Amino acid sequence: MTEKQIHTLMQNLDHDLLDKELDDLMNGMEIDLDSITQKAFTKLKKERSKMKRKRIYPFVAASLIAFVGISNVYAAEISDFVGSFFNQRAIYSTVVDGSAYYLKSPLQLEKESKLENVIFTKDRLEMGLTFPLTEDKLPEISVATANGTLYKPGGYSYDNDHLLLSFWNEAEQNYSFSPTKELKLMIGEKSYSIHLAEGEPVVGSGEIKPAEQTNIAWVNVGYKKTDRGVQILTSFTDKDLKLVNIGEPTQKTVTQTFKNENGITTSGTSAMTKPLLGYDQEKNVYTYNQAKNTVGRPITQFEAEASANKEIELKIPSLLVGYERDFGNFDVAIPELNEEKRIDREIDLKLQKIVLQSIKRTSATTAELKFALNTGNTAEVAVREVNLYSKDVQSGDSTWQDDVCTMRISFDEKLQNAKFNVSWPNFVVNGHWTLKIN
Repeated sequence: MTEKQIHTLMQNLDHDLLDKELDDLMNGMEIDLDSITQKAFTKLKKERSKMKRKRIYPFVAASLIAFVGISNVYAAEISDFVGSFFNQRAIYSTVVDGSAYYLKSPLQLEKESKLENVIFTKDRLEMGLTFPLTEDKLPEISVATANGTLYKPGGYSYDNDHLLLSFWNEAEQNYSFSPTKELKLMIGEKSYSIHLAEGEPVVGSGEIKPAEQTNIAWVNVGYKKTDRGVQILTSFTDKDLKLVNIGEPTQKTVTQTFKNENGITTSGTSAMTKPLLGYDQEKNVYTYNQAKNTVGRPITQFEAEASANKEIELKIPSLLVGYERDFGNFDVAIPELNEEKRIDREIDLKLQKIVLQSIKRTSATTAELKFALNTGNTAEVAVREVNLYSKDVQSGDSTWQDDVCTMRISFDEKLQNAKFNVSWPNFVVNGHWTLKIN
């Protein structure tokens, strides 16, 4: 780790945490810290006259490290927290990993249409427009980069002249992008040049304070103060794991449906969460809601009507997390009418496990599958839902509740075997984190 990186780490580290880390690091070492500290401050005498002590403090700590010759050890101690956010950037109301660009100000397209926002990262290209549709379908829309890569809408939603577009690489059939600052938006026969700004790095743009320690070591949770509340930051040891939402799910039971009819159509329960609650020293309760008029998902900004002078303990009971990838397939033999077959096939979802226990044929064209959930040994992690889909059946619906999933499928009477795909599992991590906001 370079001197510049250590400097950045210390500038963004909570000063109480810095005190603790230095105490732990120096514990048991026979050195004259008073003498070293004096030398460090003497060396920085000129800087001290120009800066507040709070700003000098990280420089003094760096000098201490240099004197005892253990900068790499110290960096390893503290980088587990602040360093875990190095690759993150703030975009609108969310935080993303890696290179990220956004539209800083709305762009007028035509008299009644306007490009309101753009998010461009390695795994998504999304645009929000004010755009009145004259017909019940989209016009021809595409986005091109400077190197000629063409993206087309992979999905959209429309409500009251507000159009939200999600693009994909149609030629390669994926959602993998190489984000750039310059884009060309083409709508019908007209084209518009779009100039994007780079998202602000999370580290280096304000102090990051950690949550109180929990027994879940593979999750880092912290926050930065905002004008009306906090922006909550999360990072995971497993870089494939994604944040879905912050807080306790509004609905405990999840339902999913799919239908194979002129392509696949799906629907399911939303991942909405309850507001977060904060408590001051007098036990007054403050409700922290997700910020209003947000752009981007997941929302990481929370706001409350709380005095800036109050010290508040903000409780985060849970995080919703998930994997955006495929976990393979499994085959199921369709039993005879009223027959039930025991299967007991384990499905490893990495963070947790489930078991397909049985299948029972309930009529000539229907069957019921039973799954046991949370059969792995990852503490405080519960499966919320998994995308289970088969193109061999006509339709399916599933209910996910506590430790059980029941899936009902409909199919042609002559069907003998069905192959199911497993993908995009979501989990509830019950970490019970506490943020001390002051």
